Amino acid sequence: MKKMRKAIAWIVSGGLVFVLMSCSADGTGQTDDQEKTYTITSLDFLYDDIPPKDGKGVKMIEEKFHVKYKRTYGVYTDYTEKVATQVASGDIPDVIGFEMSNDRSNFFKWAEQGAFLPLNDYIDEYPTLKKVPKEVWNAVSIDGKIMAIPKYFPPKYLNTPIIRKDWLDRLGLEIPKSHEELKEVALAFTEQDPDGNGKDDTYGMVLGENLWPNYHFGAYWDMGAWYHTNAKGQVVPGIITEERKGMIRLYADLYKKGAVNSDFVLTNPNEANGKEFYAGKAGMIVRGPVEMTEENMEALSRIHPGAELAPIPPFVAPDGSKGYTAGSGYYTATALSAKLSDHPGKVRRILEIIDYGRTFYPLDKRNPQNKEFDWLYGKEGEGYEMVQGYPVLSQGVKGLSPWHYLIDNKMWAPTDESNQYAKTYKHKAYRQLAEDLETMHTETKHYINPIYQVYSPTQARKGLELQKKLLNEQARMVTGDRPLSDWDQTVNQWLKAGGKEIIDEVNREMKKKHIRPKWQ
Repeated sequence: MKKMRKAIAWIVSGGLVFVLMSCSADGTGQTDDQEKTYTITSLDFLYDDIPPKDGKGVKMIEEKFHVKYKRTYGVYTDYTEKVATQVASGDIPDVIGFEMSNDRSNFFKWAEQGAFLPLNDYIDEYPTLKKVPKEVWNAVSIDGKIMAIPKYFPPKYLNTPIIRKDWLDRLGLEIPKSHEELKEVALAFTEQDPDGNGKDDTYGMVLGENLWPNYHFGAYWDMGAWYHTNAKGQVVPGIITEERKGMIRLYADLYKKGAVNSDFVLTNPNEANGKEFYAGKAGMIVRGPVEMTEENMEALSRIHPGAELAPIPPFVAPDGSKGYTAGSGYYTATALSAKLSDHPGKVRRILEIIDYGRTFYPLDKRNPQNKEFDWLYGKEGEGYEMVQGYPVLSQGVKGLSPWHYLIDNKMWAPTDESNQYAKTYKHKAYRQLAEDLETMHTETKHYINPIYQVYSPTQARKGLELQKKLLNEQARMVTGDRPLSDWDQTVNQWLKAGGKEIIDEVNREMKKKHIRPKWQ
């Protein structure tokens, strides 16, 4: 065996110092010695139900994968600061989790500084990693190097508009197929007593602060889709386009006639959701078939026992397109420390654990008869119970299931449809809505949004702030506190404050990665 050699690389940027130590402790071979026990450290976040460090699930993982498993969690609200402190100290764990919608800037900054291990050479060895499409790998790549492993989220099942089908039936109306019909329906819901209680207490569509929900009826009108181009031929965000201006004009017209809740600028999304739509006041909101809260539908059913919800399919756009915007295909991501570069055996053990947690089991295979799934959920009667034919996990704080501790526990489905989310709902109306949403998305084309595949430093640093300011001005146009004729002025202000840099950076990265907008 060669003598151990230590190489200390100092990477300094903005006061950040990484100490990366390399050695041949586990040899330089390309295989994982399955008999060797590795110590694996990791840091990740949860929104709630943080399990104990020494729970039964940890012990099960250690026994199965021959590791000493040190999995640490932070609460999401302060996780970003916790990670930054640990990375700045140079004490980087083997594995770090990132919430990529709000913490992309740190991820890319540290990746460019050499903190994370490029994973290209390992991808083809693991079935669930091979399934990841190129556009998703693009989102976590720098100069062709894959710097993290994305966790699955169904790309086609984003929130899209839904409508009170029972109200349409009562008024003899059809699901709208254009913005003109949408306006007619929204006004009818406001003026024609759709719930039949003889009171003037309903309106067309829910709105909340920051103009949530993002009602659009196709990628052509989506404020978040980079679909249209400017005079330079650059792809631009929908929020600054003439098509978005048309949506704001529609909102303003409906607002004047009471078809939108008058206090929407002061209504947070949870209130708009629970206290407006599910309180039986409004006829439209947005929903997707994933993780709908059944208590909401139960509340609406108590108020309106015959409540029936249905999706609104996309409208045909002026350019002939018809389809919704696809999501990124992932939500969070996992990076491995660069200090593992000379430890391929340990890297493979980590990736083995990751691949195991991502393995997809069809709904009818998620039961105690499937020994692999039974282990994953912590054994029936201990980590989970079967309820009406479906597994129900114990609380995470009990730490009884390996699922609660795995680096990645998001099964990578072969298709969105394979998830069969509709079958998991107990409430009949929600189950039907989920089925209808799944069918609609299966039959609908989806626009692959290029913004998800690139990284813009200015977007990460200033994008959210700029968007909120622009949405605030657009909300003022809806309420009439600012004239719609000021549209160009607000767009120019956005461009001058950093929007132009965002557009330039996004288009430059698209060209660099050979990304072309497309439908799928």
